[in-house]
Amino acid sequence: MTVPSLSTLPSLFGNIDLYLFDQILKRRISEGMSVLDAGCGTGRNIEYLMQAGVAVHGVDSSVAAIEKVRELAKLLAPQNPTNHFILADIADLPYPDASFEVVLCSAVLHFAKNENHFRMMVQELWRVLQPGGMLFSRFSTTIGMAGKLQQAGEHLYQMPHGQVWFLADEAMLVELQGSLAATMLEPLKTVLVGHERSMTTWVLQKPDTFLS
Repeated sequence: MTVPSLSTLPSLFGNIDLYLFDQILKRRISEGMSVLDAGCGTGRNIEYLMQAGVAVHGVDSSVAAIEKVRELAKLLAPQNPTNHFILADIADLPYPDASFEVVLCSAVLHFAKNENHFRMMVQELWRVLQPGGMLFSRFSTTIGMAGKLQQAGEHLYQMPHGQVWFLADEAMLVELQGSLAATMLEPLKTVLVGHERSMTTWVLQKPDTFLS
């Protein structure tokens, strides 16, 4: 086995989310699997996956981001059709039920407009996930931030950088997990980023037999 040198690792893995990289190391994403990156941006979390033979799809609400990720696909994975990357709303995904073995959603859910919008996005991510599949999501929450946030509405908070974000709390995530009949593949993991925000990783498995 050829081990890549440390100097080549950035070109191989790019700026991939470390917690997503952990899922790859645990073999929960592998060659030939169908993966949707919901809110793919310019492709930082799928750059490696495209090169590794994963059937990657991506959606984003930004025209510029989709154009960029299509160019990345042409360069790194010509076998991965550029029409796999499309402009779409996460709350209304243009895919049939159970389309993907893995669904990724990193640094997106805290942009929900309100609780209903947040739940709609989670339900859509779950709908397009195959039975037995994994939903990997990472987003800002209130966990670990007691007394550090300026509330701007129900579950809405004025963030230090100026934007208003929707921040779910742990109780909401536990309730949603139960309503989805999901199994947690990892315990909730939350990282405090200075005194500005917390980022929570939520990794769920869909039941092999899912009753809608």
